[in-house]
Amino acid sequence: MASGVDALYLSGRAAVPQDLLDRLEEARSASDQDARVPTVLLGGPEFVVAPHGWGKYRFRLAHPNGLVGITPSQHLPALRIQPRAEFLHGVGPEQAVRWFHDVLGAGCGPVHFTVSRLDLFADWQGWALDWEDRERFVCRADAIALRGERGEMTGWEFGRRSTKTVCARIYDKTLQVGREGIDYWFDIWGDRFDSESSVLRVEFEFGREGLRDFGITTPEDAIAGAGGLWAWATGEWLSYRSPTDDQTRSRWPVAAEWRQVGRAAVVGEAHGLERMAASHRQGELRTLAPGLVGYVASFAALVETVDIPDTCRELAAFLRRFGGWSEVSFADRVQEKRQRRALA
Repeated sequence: MASGVDALYLSGRAAVPQDLLDRLEEARSASDQDARVPTVLLGGPEFVVAPHGWGKYRFRLAHPNGLVGITPSQHLPALRIQPRAEFLHGVGPEQAVRWFHDVLGAGCGPVHFTVSRLDLFADWQGWALDWEDRERFVCRADAIALRGERGEMTGWEFGRRSTKTVCARIYDKTLQVGREGIDYWFDIWGDRFDSESSVLRVEFEFGREGLRDFGITTPEDAIAGAGGLWAWATGEWLSYRSPTDDQTRSRWPVAAEWRQVGRAAVVGEAHGLERMAASHRQGELRTLAPGLVGYVASFAALVETVDIPDTCRELAAFLRRFGGWSEVSFADRVQEKRQRRALA
């Protein structure tokens, strides 16, 4: 269905100018006192500044393309970068890294990136798993967890993320898409998607320590080495076997499904940023629709309207009156929502 890079988290070494740190401190303090979320210009683009930090990073900045953490501490890399998956799939991982490098270089001076996490994925239809399939997996990790909802199996987890080495997930991607409104996946899957069948995702997460074992430290190394990492992960670290009478599962033959998984070409493709963003908006509207329609219908019942045009006219008048009562205009509320959505 699709394969490639789904997460590429970076750390950045840089000498952050004191002027920028002062502006960030002022913006963070302002966000504690005002409902409006302040912004700063960083290398040209505008970033929203959160009223709180991001883990060990004092400043958390958000842009539609991703999150940036900045710290004045000398004991950590000055920058923490997390491109959004939508951005990665829209422009491709190489261009995503280049955008952050250019923006942060313009705002902070020379920047040197290292990679702290790389997620590789492949999506499939026509392969169903069940609770009983646990014994068919052979994994180097001791920890194997099953996930389910309402008695139905939804996924598996292999290994622990806390080790920062390697872990894996196999799960029903269509459930996540439906729940979170990330409908741009339908565009990525394209005509290959069969709406009558679930999409099963196979995903490997390589942490900093795991990447270092392969000599991978830079994002360029990680992108170039994605194919080799996938081959190792599906050939050495985790496999799905066809049972035989042999009591040693590692001697069972590799199942035909897993041989196909191992042959996936994990190349980071660019599917078009505007296309990804438009599909994501449609997905969010889809998840918003039930609650929105319910509230508007309740409003119509109260003001005794029936059709949509009359209800919308009454609603517009009500919103203007409410803005006067609350002393916060509807336009200001929309702007605040936009800024806070950027921080999510």
